[in-house]
Amino acid sequence: MGRGGRYGKYGEYKRFDRLQRGSIRDFIHARRLDSRSLRAYPGNYRRNPPPPLKLAFRKANSADLPSIIELSKRVFSIYGPYDEIIAGWASLAHTATVVVEEMGQPRGFAMINLAPRAQDRANGELLAIAIFPEFHGRGIGKKLLKYMEDLARSLSIGELFLHTAVNNESARRFFMENGFLPRDVVGCYYPLGQKAMEMSKKLPSGP
Repeated sequence: MGRGGRYGKYGEYKRFDRLQRGSIRDFIHARRLDSRSLRAYPGNYRRNPPPPLKLAFRKANSADLPSIIELSKRVFSIYGPYDEIIAGWASLAHTATVVVEEMGQPRGFAMINLAPRAQDRANGELLAIAIFPEFHGRGIGKKLLKYMEDLARSLSIGELFLHTAVNNESARRFFMENGFLPRDVVGCYYPLGQKAMEMSKKLPSGP
């Protein structure tokens, strides 16, 4: 505010002096922040954190298949006809498919192949994990992955491995942040020819 303003030159000095001392209340008063700015302020986030997720996990059934196919088509189609592939996997006896819901509505699914590979005696493969894109960024994927790890552990699986596209940086970062380590790169792994990175995680017994 200039010389002819409401507070004058002395008022301007006092206002900026209060800002420099870091008074949040004076800062909000001086700038007359709107509600959007106030919500964005980190201190307000700590006082009013988002409500905890209320998620339910359950075994998928035939009624869930259309939702699983729809989501698979949305997120995996760049690698091949995974709506058809995952529908086929869901019908296998040694595959466990879990749906995560919020307020009775599907948010995503995950699928584990419980049949061990010949070279590993006690392992399982995370065939797929996906969250509807409009619900990304809320921690649902992390909780679903943790649930699948606990499920695998309860079935005496000592190691979980998976494949994710080499060019899918966000997926690789997600798995690494959750304890999965790179093991190998497989060329032409996907039906459309993309390379995949194999990753794995030890699942120690106990809580």
